[in-house]
Amino acid sequence: MKMLSKFEFLSFFLMVGSILSFMFSSMFISQNLIYFYEIELFNMNSVAFTYIIYLDWMSVMFSSIVLMISSLILVYSKVYMGKECHQFLWLTVLFIFFMIIMIFSPSSLGVLLGWDGLGMISYCLVIYYKSASSYNSGFITAATNRLGDSMLMLSVAWFSLSGLFIFFESSMIIFFILACMTKSAQVPFNSWLPLAMAAPTPISSLVHSSTLVTAGVYLLIRFYFCYSGTFLITILLISSFLTIFIAGVSALQEFDMKRVVALSTLGQLGFMILILCVGYPYIAFFHLLVHALFKALLFMCAGSIIHSSMGLQDLRKMGSLNLDLLVKSCVNISLLNLMGLPFSSGFYSKDALIELTYFNFGGVGLGVLLLILISMTIAYSMRLIIYFSLGSWILFMESSLKMTFSIIILSLLNIFLGVYMNWMIQELYLICISIMVKLMPLFIIMMGVCWHATLKLMKPVTWFVMGMLFMTNLTKMTSYLIMLSLMILKVVDQGWFESFIYNLKISTSKASYYLYKHSFSYISIGSMLLIISFL
Repeated sequence: MKMLSKFEFLSFFLMVGSILSFMFSSMFISQNLIYFYEIELFNMNSVAFTYIIYLDWMSVMFSSIVLMISSLILVYSKVYMGKECHQFLWLTVLFIFFMIIMIFSPSSLGVLLGWDGLGMISYCLVIYYKSASSYNSGFITAATNRLGDSMLMLSVAWFSLSGLFIFFESSMIIFFILACMTKSAQVPFNSWLPLAMAAPTPISSLVHSSTLVTAGVYLLIRFYFCYSGTFLITILLISSFLTIFIAGVSALQEFDMKRVVALSTLGQLGFMILILCVGYPYIAFFHLLVHALFKALLFMCAGSIIHSSMGLQDLRKMGSLNLDLLVKSCVNISLLNLMGLPFSSGFYSKDALIELTYFNFGGVGLGVLLLILISMTIAYSMRLIIYFSLGSWILFMESSLKMTFSIIILSLLNIFLGVYMNWMIQELYLICISIMVKLMPLFIIMMGVCWHATLKLMKPVTWFVMGMLFMTNLTKMTSYLIMLSLMILKVVDQGWFESFIYNLKISTSKASYYLYKHSFSYISIGSMLLIISFL
């Protein structure tokens, strides 16, 4: 009962903070307010080290979404984790704390503090279930994110040459771009995100919706005008296209339910960076918020299915699910938002994304390529619906009332909050296009089901792509490196090298004893020679 009160108190506290933040964000937008607070920590050699807090409508609104999803996940995880919830609770709170630090910090030092905290806590959560696969996944996740942190450290070192730690006051931004690409799992750093599914499902819903993987995209949006006129835009655009394609093909061939949802996250991150490279950072931010809502809902529904079926995750063993009608409806709501069905929350961001891509420097060709990639999203979403609806009958237990309550609240937010945010933050773009071009996304939705049949004829291509362009095979080398290090430890440190050190120790001790034994005679002889020399 005491633990229940802790979860309820923290959830209530985060929900109140989320509501207040959302109200403040509306005020910030209407009055165009920006607050900039600088706190001086200490001075060293005339260089002031300060912590900076930057408050505007974007940071306040994103923090509102993070706190809202976190409050519902805390209630959800109390039932999901059971007796293991105490340790999980404080890890989740620390995870949220470091994410909030990163959101409100425009300085490289503050961002580095938040990113290091996110990487450390994410490693602890990925290896939460003790097994060889979780340790391997945690190592790959931590190593890849640490690579991004090292890029950020290089940018901090570069910035410190001028005594400044603000991103937009420096011209050296390439390290920052690489750091964001690793954190948002873009090609060639995309292999760690599906492996992070070893973490418990409640933390996966938090990580893949609004915290760890979206941190890189959020910072790219915040500091878009630092690199918007450089060649880095083209690199990000190519990387985003490859990421969407790899995620779509892999999701169409995957049978692990959690990995399919994780690969859909990878594809949606590619869409955010794509529209950002096209030149519309606010649309990318809008899609970031909408994606956080429906992806958290999808993960929570998947966790409810796993929890009710005693750990079943294989799609081939699912069908005619005997779940609550409310949970089934919430699954469909999340998948329809993922597909961008008209007048759903996902529709408002994806429709603007498609139409604005037609009128950029890439022209209609880039827009058609984007439609093809979106059809892959439709294909694996329909594949999930089909697997949930057809197949053999399996009896599932009913979900807990608290889990169902969290899912229903998040479903209502998915239905109504997307429209409200569209009215609040989306800029007014007057786009005049023909009816045929306007209806093309609907034709793509109808044609998206054909992708699965097409990929069966391209098995070599799918094998190459499902390996994340061989990046997954490279990351598997970590297990061989660990075996090599154990062999070196056994042969060198615990083998001949240890005996050599032991013999050296014995020889040294004997020599020191000999010198100690004969030191008095040497001293007496030296004293006599000294007296004779004086005489």
